[in-house]
Amino acid sequence: MFSKKARYILFGGKGGVGKTTCAAATALYYAEKGKKTLIISTDPAHSLSDSFEQKFSHLPVPVAEYKNLFAAEIDPKIAMEEYKEELNSSS
Repeated sequence: MFSKKARYILFGGKGGVGKTTCAAATALYYAEKGKKTLIISTDPAHSLSDSFEQKFSHLPVPVAEYKNLFAAEIDPKIAMEEYKEELNSSS
């Protein structure tokens, strides 16, 4: 779905400093420039859905009204199960 020449921009910091807001604005900027953009939240208290007024899940989905923009909110329980399955299948 996405180019193998991916560029990663990570936002980190203490709670309440605007990580989600900055990430959402950056994702919109690149999507509007025609770049296929995926924004992912790993925060257990997801607020990405609030930012875009759209419910997101563990898997990337298109963000309504924004061409080239996709979003996902990683579910830690699902991610852990997928990781366990991957470990079991590789041994």
